[in-house]
Amino acid sequence: MAGQELPVCRYGFLKGDGLVISDRLLSSWLRCPRKAWQDLHGDPTQRAWHPQQAIQLGQEQQCLNRYGARRGLAMARGAAEAFRGAAAIQGLRLLAQEECVRLRGRVPLLLRRDTESRLGPWSYVPLLVRTGRFINREQRLCLAFLGRLLQGFQGQCPPRGLVLSADGSCQPVALEPLQPQLDELLEEMAVGLSQPHAPELVAERKRCSICSWRRPCNAHAAASGHLGDVSGVGSGRRRQLIQLQIPTIAVLAQSDPSWLGQALVQQGHPSQASHHNALAAALVLQARSQQSQQARRRPGPASFSVESSLTKRLCRSPGLLFYDIEADPDARENYLHGFLIRTRQDPGSPLDLTPDPTGIATRHHPILCLPHHGHGRCWQRIHRLLRHFPGWPLLHYGETERVELSRLAHRAGASATSREDLERRFVDVHQLVRQQWVLPLSSYGLKSVATWLGFRWRHPNAEGARAVLWWRHWRRHGHRHDLRRILDYNHDDCQATRVVAAWLLAQEQTPMA
Repeated sequence: MAGQELPVCRYGFLKGDGLVISDRLLSSWLRCPRKAWQDLHGDPTQRAWHPQQAIQLGQEQQCLNRYGARRGLAMARGAAEAFRGAAAIQGLRLLAQEECVRLRGRVPLLLRRDTESRLGPWSYVPLLVRTGRFINREQRLCLAFLGRLLQGFQGQCPPRGLVLSADGSCQPVALEPLQPQLDELLEEMAVGLSQPHAPELVAERKRCSICSWRRPCNAHAAASGHLGDVSGVGSGRRRQLIQLQIPTIAVLAQSDPSWLGQALVQQGHPSQASHHNALAAALVLQARSQQSQQARRRPGPASFSVESSLTKRLCRSPGLLFYDIEADPDARENYLHGFLIRTRQDPGSPLDLTPDPTGIATRHHPILCLPHHGHGRCWQRIHRLLRHFPGWPLLHYGETERVELSRLAHRAGASATSREDLERRFVDVHQLVRQQWVLPLSSYGLKSVATWLGFRWRHPNAEGARAVLWWRHWRRHGHRHDLRRILDYNHDDCQATRVVAAWLLAQEQTPMA
């Protein structure tokens, strides 16, 4: 049955001939049953491609290529090579018949072992590539699924499979203990995927940001008042609120913060009463902001201290630097450091962060850092730019920029004076937003906040994962339009940070009602 193509859709449903569960469908179910159901039954026009899958496939191929090169393996393809006893077979597609369902999948790599099988005096074990730090449940069960496919192909299930990490190390996983779990999972999928309605949304909604069905699910979450859309509510907190008869955002918004705080204390530890009371007040305020679709100032003088005032920090500066990093997390590369240089045109006038249509007061200065440049050369170029604008505040959104630039300075051997000067310059716009404001948003990320303020990125669906794809394409093919897209994206991120900072300044200068 190897290599055959069945009249199935991309994700495994065989019309008129029962259910076919593919490895991708299994992986989708383990991440989110609703996603797997929509992969089979959803409206394809509602699907939005996300680059994360392409990134993972590219990472998988790179890992396999490096693994094969180090071991001197010739990567064969096709079922015929298995009957010839090839040492390694890549991307073999297999089918197997279970009692109620058919199984279908692609094995990233098969490695030959000297054990008798239906194929001859050899057999194969499956190898799966992981991208995270640890082997998780999804990867273990997917490996067991590949072992089940091999059982139908070579007449026996291999006793173990291999998981390959990005650093080239292989870890064995025993497959036999996983088979009962796999049987339960397949039965659960057969029942769940046959239902006429999609399963409930996952409680932890953050994972939905990289899902191809995020648009219809986001619409469903908004219409149903899903608590996972409240910033600060994860799966555990959502369970607590539901136990307290608070099933939706609307009910949370109507709740009394004092009552909720006491209820959380009773569910938790009495010594953490102050924490639970503060948390209850914050959650109710967030829900009310999202219900009314209005921004609200956070109560309390601490939110508007001199130290947290953006006006105070920027009032004497001759200009500002808005800073944003583009990175490839899998390769652990910060490949672009982008600076938006904003000069104060009139030293005697208040700082103006509104758009600069002339381009006289604002310019983008990207610093591209390739791996062969090394830490020293990258820091030298950045430090030269910073010295050209002594004392100018360095505005960024989120802690990543501060952490990574400080780490680069340390690795490059920068002096203690230079590192201290750098630390004094940092102004985290995201932190100021969270300290001072409650916004009617489920996320306080730069894309969410800047879009709410009316900012638009030049490239549709621009996001960090897509920029990683552009970067990898440019490194491989050298197409100038890929590099241009990356520079535009970084420029827009810096401009988005400026837009949020401008809004903060405007709010600080507006008297409180």
